[in-house]
Amino acid sequence: MKDVDITVVGYPSIDRIIKTETHPCFCKTSAITNQDNNTPYFGGCSVNVAYLASELNLKVALDMNVGRDFESTGYKSFLQKKNIVLDAVDIVNEDVTSCTYLITNPAGEHMTLFYPGAMDCKYNIRLNEDIIKRSKYGIITVGNPQYNMNFAKLCKIHKVPMVLGMKWDTKSFPLEIVKEIIDGSEIMIMNQSERVEMERALNIKDITEQFKNSVTKIIIVTKGCSGSEIYEYKNNYIKKYFIPIAKPKRVVDTAGVGDAYLAGFMAAYIKGKSVDKCGRLGATLSSFIIEKMGCLTNIPTKEELENRYKENYKEEF
Repeated sequence: MKDVDITVVGYPSIDRIIKTETHPCFCKTSAITNQDNNTPYFGGCSVNVAYLASELNLKVALDMNVGRDFESTGYKSFLQKKNIVLDAVDIVNEDVTSCTYLITNPAGEHMTLFYPGAMDCKYNIRLNEDIIKRSKYGIITVGNPQYNMNFAKLCKIHKVPMVLGMKWDTKSFPLEIVKEIIDGSEIMIMNQSERVEMERALNIKDITEQFKNSVTKIIIVTKGCSGSEIYEYKNNYIKKYFIPIAKPKRVVDTAGVGDAYLAGFMAAYIKGKSVDKCGRLGATLSSFIIEKMGCLTNIPTKEELENRYKENYKEEF
């Protein structure tokens, strides 16, 4: 019985966001400009996607390792509030939950410092096969490469369509693993620079050549303020959609915007909406996340989301 809409795998993270006055470099002090620099934000790509998809009324499970601090930090209760299925979350008492320091300079460029903690490759991988089997889709985000590979294998065994949330991180996605995962992915999402890197690494002229694998149906390329492009392969024909951005009220923090797009897209896709409408919902959800510091601190209500969708795209969702 497919009673779980999506199961998401990848690194969880307790994020701290640091904004600096100048570009940080060795042997030089750079002043921090944001007062909330030590505030912990719960996230990680997998959690961002799961939390937002749950907010959009999907039944969501997370498959990941967390540390001994999972409960004491409030992370567990944070996820339980959204009724996210935690049956596949494994506690590693020898370590703490993955954590990230996101450093942003005045130009908006990011430097990421990451501690893998309980998701480190040295710890045992105990995937919950039953949860995967019960899932309509399995979403792979940046994470422990062996964990992701094992998850992908179980998805293939149980015929669970895969969705790849690409990040060009060669430690998390070594080329040999990327090749195997993308050849089994029904949907892929990446930004423009990741598209260029992937085309180079795979020695292909255009990312749409991946449709030749007979599995991939949709490729999404996000392009920041220039919107996004969606390629759909159907009936031996590639159709391209351009999705303009939904305009935010302000731009404060771009972290987690791609995850929000994916969550919005999947929420609409699972409900049978057209591909272009799925993209527009993803773009609309992203426009809220960008307005506040943290990946999950400015989640819109259903009414707010629908109103902004209508304002930007002149149609009802």
